[in-house]
Amino acid sequence: AAAWHGQVDKTGPCLVIAQTEGGALCGGYAPKGFAGYGETRGSIAAFLFTWADGDTSRPVVKLRKIGGAGLATIDEPETGPRFGSDGFIVGMNPGSERVATTKLGPYYEVMPSSARSIFAPGEGQTRFGTTSTTLTSLRTYVGVWPEGERIPYDGAIPFAIE
Repeated sequence: AAAWHGQVDKTGPCLVIAQTEGGALCGGYAPKGFAGYGETRGSIAAFLFTWADGDTSRPVVKLRKIGGAGLATIDEPETGPRFGSDGFIVGMNPGSERVATTKLGPYYEVMPSSARSIFAPGEGQTRFGTTSTTLTSLRTYVGVWPEGERIPYDGAIPFAIE
Protein backbone atom coordinates (compact mmCIF):
# COMPACT_ATOMS: atom_id res chain seq x y z
CA ALA A 1 0.00 0.00 0.00
CA ALA A 2 2.83 2.40 0.80
CA ALA A 3 4.37 1.92 -2.65
CA TRP A 4 1.01 2.54 -4.34
CA HIS A 5 0.35 5.69 -2.30
CA GLY A 6 3.89 6.86 -3.04
CA GLN A 7 2.98 6.96 -6.73
CA VAL A 8 -0.57 8.38 -6.58
CA ASP A 9 -0.84 10.64 -3.53
CA LYS A 10 -1.29 14.34 -4.21
CA THR A 11 -1.39 13.88 -8.00
CA GLY A 12 -5.02 14.89 -8.52
CA PRO A 13 -7.77 12.84 -10.15
CA CYS A 14 -6.94 9.25 -11.03
CA LEU A 15 -8.22 6.19 -12.85
CA VAL A 16 -7.71 2.73 -11.31
CA ILE A 17 -7.83 -0.26 -13.70
CA ALA A 18 -7.67 -3.89 -12.57
CA GLN A 19 -7.66 -7.22 -14.39
CA THR A 20 -9.03 -10.19 -12.46
CA GLU A 21 -8.13 -13.88 -12.67
CA GLY A 22 -11.60 -14.44 -14.13
CA GLY A 23 -10.87 -12.04 -17.00
CA ALA A 24 -12.84 -8.98 -15.91
CA LEU A 25 -11.37 -5.55 -16.64
CA CYS A 26 -12.74 -3.21 -14.00
CA GLY A 27 -11.93 -0.26 -11.79
CA GLY A 28 -12.94 3.20 -10.73
CA TYR A 29 -12.48 6.91 -11.28
CA ALA A 30 -11.55 9.05 -8.28
CA PRO A 31 -12.06 12.71 -9.29
CA LYS A 32 -10.48 13.93 -6.06
CA GLY A 33 -7.62 11.44 -6.20
CA PHE A 34 -5.80 10.26 -3.10
CA ALA A 35 -3.55 11.98 -0.56
CA GLY A 36 -3.00 9.29 2.08
CA TYR A 37 -4.35 11.38 4.96
CA GLY A 38 -6.87 8.85 6.25
CA GLU A 39 -9.95 10.76 5.14
CA THR A 40 -13.03 10.06 3.08
CA ARG A 41 -13.39 11.91 -0.19
CA GLY A 42 -16.86 12.68 -1.43
CA SER A 43 -17.82 13.22 -5.06
CA ILE A 44 -20.89 12.52 -7.13
CA ALA A 45 -18.55 12.42 -10.16
CA ALA A 46 -16.83 9.22 -8.94
CA PHE A 47 -17.80 5.99 -10.70
CA LEU A 48 -16.93 2.33 -11.11
CA PHE A 49 -16.73 0.56 -14.46
CA THR A 50 -16.41 -2.97 -15.76
CA TRP A 51 -16.12 -5.18 -18.75
CA ALA A 52 -17.13 -8.12 -16.56
CA ASP A 53 -16.57 -10.66 -19.34
CA GLY A 54 -13.32 -8.97 -20.42
CA ASP A 55 -14.65 -8.16 -23.91
CA THR A 56 -13.48 -4.57 -24.42
CA SER A 57 -14.94 -4.50 -27.95
CA ARG A 58 -18.34 -4.10 -26.28
CA PRO A 59 -19.47 -0.97 -24.39
CA VAL A 60 -18.23 -0.61 -20.84
CA VAL A 61 -20.72 -0.75 -17.95
CA LYS A 62 -20.43 2.46 -15.91
CA LEU A 63 -21.80 2.42 -12.35
CA ARG A 64 -22.53 5.81 -10.81
CA LYS A 65 -22.01 6.89 -7.23
CA ILE A 66 -25.36 6.74 -5.42
CA GLY A 67 -26.69 8.01 -2.11
CA GLY A 68 -25.04 11.41 -2.38
CA ALA A 69 -21.40 12.37 -2.67
CA GLY A 70 -20.19 10.97 0.67
CA LEU A 71 -17.73 8.08 0.82
CA ALA A 72 -16.91 8.10 -2.89
CA THR A 73 -13.42 7.00 -1.87
CA ILE A 74 -11.78 6.15 1.42
CA ASP A 75 -8.20 7.39 1.44
CA GLU A 76 -6.26 5.48 4.09
CA PRO A 77 -2.47 5.25 3.81
CA GLU A 78 -2.42 1.60 4.91
CA THR A 79 -4.71 0.35 2.11
CA GLY A 80 -4.83 0.55 -1.66
CA PRO A 81 -7.71 2.12 -3.59
CA ARG A 82 -11.12 2.01 -1.87
CA PHE A 83 -14.27 3.12 -3.67
CA GLY A 84 -17.01 3.46 -1.07
CA SER A 85 -16.83 1.32 2.03
CA ASP A 86 -17.36 -1.77 -0.12
CA GLY A 87 -17.87 -0.88 -3.82
CA PHE A 88 -14.38 -1.83 -5.02
CA ILE A 89 -11.45 -2.32 -2.67
CA VAL A 90 -7.87 -3.42 -3.22
CA GLY A 91 -6.75 -3.68 0.40
CA MET A 92 -3.10 -4.51 -0.34
CA ASN A 93 -2.88 -6.34 2.96
CA PRO A 94 0.47 -8.09 3.59
CA GLY A 95 0.31 -11.58 2.12
CA SER A 96 -2.81 -10.85 0.07
CA GLU A 97 -1.81 -7.73 -1.86
CA ARG A 98 -3.62 -8.88 -5.01
CA VAL A 99 -6.98 -9.63 -3.37
CA ALA A 100 -9.81 -7.30 -4.37
CA THR A 101 -13.40 -7.15 -3.13
CA THR A 102 -16.63 -5.69 -4.46
CA LYS A 103 -20.17 -5.19 -3.21
CA LEU A 104 -22.40 -2.98 -5.30
CA GLY A 105 -25.54 -1.29 -4.05
CA PRO A 106 -24.78 0.73 -0.93
CA TYR A 107 -22.47 3.34 -2.54
CA TYR A 108 -22.35 2.48 -6.25
CA GLU A 109 -25.09 1.30 -8.61
CA VAL A 110 -25.68 -2.42 -9.08
CA MET A 111 -25.05 -3.99 -12.50
CA PRO A 112 -27.86 -3.78 -15.10
CA SER A 113 -28.37 -7.52 -14.46
CA SER A 114 -28.82 -6.69 -10.72
CA ALA A 115 -25.50 -8.42 -9.96
CA ARG A 116 -23.63 -6.89 -7.05
CA SER A 117 -20.12 -7.52 -8.39
CA ILE A 118 -17.92 -5.84 -10.99
CA PHE A 119 -15.97 -9.08 -11.42
CA ALA A 120 -16.66 -11.80 -14.02
CA PRO A 121 -19.96 -13.65 -13.51
CA GLY A 122 -19.39 -16.52 -11.08
CA GLU A 123 -15.87 -15.33 -10.26
CA GLY A 124 -14.46 -15.37 -6.75
CA GLN A 125 -15.98 -16.19 -3.42
CA THR A 126 -18.99 -14.37 -2.01
CA ARG A 127 -19.53 -13.97 1.71
CA PHE A 128 -22.16 -11.71 3.28
CA GLY A 129 -22.76 -10.11 -0.14
CA THR A 130 -19.11 -9.20 -0.73
CA THR A 131 -17.25 -10.96 -3.54
CA SER A 132 -13.48 -11.38 -3.43
CA THR A 133 -11.07 -12.41 -6.16
CA THR A 134 -7.41 -12.17 -7.11
CA LEU A 135 -6.09 -9.53 -9.48
CA THR A 136 -3.61 -10.29 -12.24
CA SER A 137 -2.80 -6.60 -12.72
CA LEU A 138 -3.52 -3.21 -11.20
CA ARG A 139 -2.75 0.08 -12.93
CA THR A 140 -3.43 3.62 -11.79
CA TYR A 141 -3.30 6.59 -14.13
CA VAL A 142 -2.76 10.05 -12.69
CA GLY A 143 -2.40 13.51 -14.15
CA VAL A 144 0.85 14.94 -15.42
CA TRP A 145 0.99 18.59 -14.47
CA PRO A 146 3.29 21.30 -15.85
CA GLU A 147 5.59 22.79 -13.24
CA GLY A 148 3.85 25.58 -11.40
CA GLU A 149 0.34 24.49 -12.36
CA ARG A 150 -1.98 23.90 -9.43
CA ILE A 151 -2.84 20.22 -8.95
CA PRO A 152 -6.52 19.85 -8.00
CA TYR A 153 -7.24 18.10 -4.70
CA ASP A 154 -3.56 17.54 -3.92
CA GLY A 155 -4.01 17.82 -0.17
CA ALA A 156 -6.55 17.37 2.58
CA ILE A 157 -10.16 18.05 1.67
CA PRO A 158 -11.65 20.80 3.84
CA PHE A 159 -14.76 19.73 5.72
CA ALA A 160 -17.90 20.30 3.70
CA ILE A 161 -21.43 19.02 3.87
CA GLU A 162 -21.84 17.18 0.59
